Amino acid sequence: MASKKSGCIMVLRCSIIILFLSVLLIGGVTRESSGASEEERVSRLIEGARAEGKMVLYTTQAITDSSLMVKRYEEKYPFLKVELYRAPSDTLINKISTEAKARKYIPDVVEIPGFTALLLKKEHLSQSYISPESQAYQEGFQDPEGNWTSTYVLLFGMAYNTKLLSRRDMPDTYEGFLQPRWKGKKIGFFDDKETEWFANMLKIMGEEKGMDFFRKLVAQELSIRRGSSLVTDLMIAGEFPVGTSFPHIVEARKKKGAKIDWVGVAPVIAKFGAIGLAAHASHPNPAKLYIDFCLSREGQAMIGNSGRLPARADVDADILRVLKGVKVYPSDISLADKFAVYRKQFAELLRGDRNR
Repeated sequence: MASKKSGCIMVLRCSIIILFLSVLLIGGVTRESSGASEEERVSRLIEGARAEGKMVLYTTQAITDSSLMVKRYEEKYPFLKVELYRAPSDTLINKISTEAKARKYIPDVVEIPGFTALLLKKEHLSQSYISPESQAYQEGFQDPEGNWTSTYVLLFGMAYNTKLLSRRDMPDTYEGFLQPRWKGKKIGFFDDKETEWFANMLKIMGEEKGMDFFRKLVAQELSIRRGSSLVTDLMIAGEFPVGTSFPHIVEARKKKGAKIDWVGVAPVIAKFGAIGLAAHASHPNPAKLYIDFCLSREGQAMIGNSGRLPARADVDADILRVLKGVKVYPSDISLADKFAVYRKQFAELLRGDRNR
């Protein structure tokens, strides 16, 4: 990788780290230790994992990405099998909560966005496990008490159909989409599942100014769809020229020949995915091995190869080339304390658009 690109990635990563530190409570970390060597620790985990034979993974990641990670993990530990359940964040957290109320503790590992990882912790639906691999992560990318560690960073971007628009057509800020040319189902937009983005936008803009912006935005008659993947595919099909998406989704479609690209429209918000040990995990040994693997250089390199930005600082990725110095705002996961309030506000705004 060219030194200029590496420098850009390092600068952006440093910015992300500094901003994360400003919004997260940083505390001391007591790592799992028994005085034994790392080799002995892993040997004990493997011995326990052989006896347990399997683990259950609940994830919000795309099934293609999760399946690749699981496949490699099972290659490393062929005596283990992973039962994989994938669902959107809301569905997954509701499932975990409902099962816990019935005293059914099914998942061993949970992969979920940082916002909901904090909710799981507050509801005592996760437990502490501080992997030795987490030593390679900045403090802002892990829970001080070990309930989660970041695995990847997702940038919110705006994609556009390159057959219908050029880069110079794209506004530099979200306020640019309030111009008359974008009115009338011209903007594909994800639904209220992305409450984390909405909450952070309000924080950055200020509550009053932010709500005013969103009222004007929905007045543009957004074409609202369930999830960024659907928005992206409909954009490629020409249903609308521009829409909300994640860069890794766009890059994957581009590799298949789709006429689509993306830009970082300010403010660019980055949320992160996290992994943690589920409360009352029935298969803790394979679960810990899986967490170790996902946080390792090998696991993080796989994440980078999928087009996402690895959270581990010593693993490079190519996804940042488009930003060209644009400021990135890491998600303030403390906003999760008012998740229900933000979700209601966002849903009501978007519902008002659909009821026009």
